[in-house]
Amino acid sequence: MKLVYCSVKGLLTAAVAALLVPLTASGGVPVKNQGCGAGKLVLDVRYHVVNDVDTGTRGNNWAFDTYVRTVRVWQKRVARFCAASTYDGQFSTIAGASPGGKTTIPAGIRGAFRGRSTTTFRGALRTNGKTSRGALGTKDFQCTSADDKGACAGTFDWLNAYFTSADDFRSFAYVRYEFAYHATEAGKGTWTDRLEGGKYRSHGDITALKRH
Repeated sequence: MKLVYCSVKGLLTAAVAALLVPLTASGGVPVKNQGCGAGKLVLDVRYHVVNDVDTGTRGNNWAFDTYVRTVRVWQKRVARFCAASTYDGQFSTIAGASPGGKTTIPAGIRGAFRGRSTTTFRGALRTNGKTSRGALGTKDFQCTSADDKGACAGTFDWLNAYFTSADDFRSFAYVRYEFAYHATEAGKGTWTDRLEGGKYRSHGDITALKRH
């Protein structure tokens, strides 16, 4: 999943859940703040996303996503913030290049994914009466396969919804980022995408089942 600032069948199976556990516990980083550390919690929301689009290593749209996202933001000091997000959902592939870019895939491969990201930025918290705690409901991003990630007609941009910036958030940066996808229907394989040593690295891929 290429992020821009800005499960196909119910619960995950035990096998998939076991695969994804490291995303919530790797490196001993508490899930609660994912490395943000001390600070004042100023935002703690979750929302259900439908019709989001996902991008692969070639910059190609390879899947539509449905997921629950949580966003927690801590104020570290004046005008400086750290945000931690988690993602838990499902994907359905779009015909074309695979997420790892190693092959082509048909539409309709389904699977589950989990992810987390941690970002830092400078800005100011808006005082506009928006709900800053709890559930925000469903956000329909209304993406098509031709849309750019983060620029779909219904994209919900939590950053601009809750914060302001004099420089259009040019300070926004990822410090942690890791996602794992596992095919469960009409396909196979696991694809991971993460930030390692300051670089985005992809491992594995999602492929179609061979026809007999």
